[in-house]
Amino acid sequence: MSRKWRLLAHESNEKIEFENQGSFDELIVGDWLHVEQMDDKVWWLRVGDARIFVTLRGGEEPMVDIERGFYGPANGITKVP
Repeated sequence: MSRKWRLLAHESNEKIEFENQGSFDELIVGDWLHVEQMDDKVWWLRVGDARIFVTLRGGEEPMVDIERGFYGPANGITKVP
């Protein structure tokens, strides 16, 4: 499980901050951003119209799969250098 994480929010002039408290599981912002840990090695994200899966592969770079237009028409551009 991912133990290194941080969340920062503001209310008036006060910072609300959490860092490495428990195991991060889920963040939802409106209906356009959703981040969720599916298991020890897989994370799922919704960012606008995109569905993103991130698979951690022990010592290697994470594998990232992105599908545009999953939650509605693709709105923006997708580039691969």
